[in-house]
Amino acid sequence: MSSGDAGALAGGVLLVTGSLFFLVTALGMLRARDAVSRVNNLSPATGAGLPLIILGAAVHELARGDLTVLDGLKAVLAIAASLVVSSVASNMLGRAAYRTQRELDPRTIADALGADPDRPGTAPDRPQD
Repeated sequence: MSSGDAGALAGGVLLVTGSLFFLVTALGMLRARDAVSRVNNLSPATGAGLPLIILGAAVHELARGDLTVLDGLKAVLAIAASLVVSSVASNMLGRAAYRTQRELDPRTIADALGADPDRPGTAPDRPQD
């Protein structure tokens, strides 16, 4: 196996692994019972799946000999931007889902950070902004 074939194989493995993160995330979102849990389920796809797909595409291009320095820089910037944007977006989505005051699934702790440790599942009043 030549180095080009090994690079193409490594790129393919990264692409398939990233795609599997999206598949597992999609299945988890179908099983989630409330909006807050669905937003939480997005983390594997946006935090690991998307960077793996971008990296896999870059490795595949490198193996073919088509990757330029500019393309490599674009891949690094795309990974960094996806991590920053997905963090901010998931925070905003979770906040919006929480503030809709829809009933949460009983298995979801409403506010784990502000909950009374002596009474699991209890939470302080929601902020009124």
